Amino acid sequence: MEETRRCARVTPDASTVSPELIPVTVIVLTHNEAVNIVPCLECLGVFAEIIVVDSGSTDATLDLVHDRFPHVRLLQHPFEDFGQQRNWALDHAGPAHDWILFLDADERCTPSCADAIRSAVINPGDKAGFFLCYRNIFLGRWIKRSTMYPTWQLRLLMRGRVRYMKEGHGQREVMDGPAGYIDVPYDHFGFGKGIKEWIARHNEYSTNEVELLEALGESPMKFTEIFAKDRIRRHRTLKRMAARAPLRPLVWFIYLYFIRLGCLDGYPGLVFCYLRLAHELHIQAKHAELQHARTATRTVPADNGLSVRTKPLDVQSGGGT
Repeated sequence: MEETRRCARVTPDASTVSPELIPVTVIVLTHNEAVNIVPCLECLGVFAEIIVVDSGSTDATLDLVHDRFPHVRLLQHPFEDFGQQRNWALDHAGPAHDWILFLDADERCTPSCADAIRSAVINPGDKAGFFLCYRNIFLGRWIKRSTMYPTWQLRLLMRGRVRYMKEGHGQREVMDGPAGYIDVPYDHFGFGKGIKEWIARHNEYSTNEVELLEALGESPMKFTEIFAKDRIRRHRTLKRMAARAPLRPLVWFIYLYFIRLGCLDGYPGLVFCYLRLAHELHIQAKHAELQHARTATRTVPADNGLSVRTKPLDVQSGGGT
């Protein structure tokens, strides 16, 4: 059952917003983000409206939002996947502004990024949305090269012109119109809850990535798109190439640490590349398990000592210890 929890203080109508505020509704997705939610919301004071969409937090997340940020609207909706959650927010949150900025609780909108967003929404041209890039912070420093900076996500969009669909553990956008790019990054603290939590979360992600790995491996690919001017086309072509690569986890490590010069990110870069290698190994192992389950037959001894072949095992991807 969907539950809506709103604070007593009502967000101002769009027509009454101070001209100093950025005319954007920020939607923050949360689930057990007591560690992250306060610094996240503290960075958003320059935006005209903030909405938190929570998916059943059991820690202090809701109390922190309600008590410390009375101007923030707080909604709850069960989480299925990132694309579905963003679409639900677009449909049901009732944003007061035409431009929507999506953030996660472990992300921080820097002042320079906020200024770039202001400029984009004041003069958007024909753009239906804007791709944003981000800096990954790990062990106290920005690991620029190990994380293939810049990578892009469509986070700033005009209401009614963008929808999201599930892809792997994340989402992919479906747009009604062209997109622009904002080169000024926000900060991502993906390890804010500790490496243990990151590993547990990415174990879940790796299960979802198996389906994406198969889809990418079967999808048509033009090698010439590696040299395309559009950054998103280049990135998606590289993902299709990686899905077809033999020894894929090792290829990823070599690419990140040596070719993309992750070795220049110091010790944090090395540790991150090890973590990424482990994540890719988990994906490959779960993919191998799925392929085996499709073809394997169980052999059991019969009373006469002969083997009996049974139907293939019905095993879902993502099993194991």
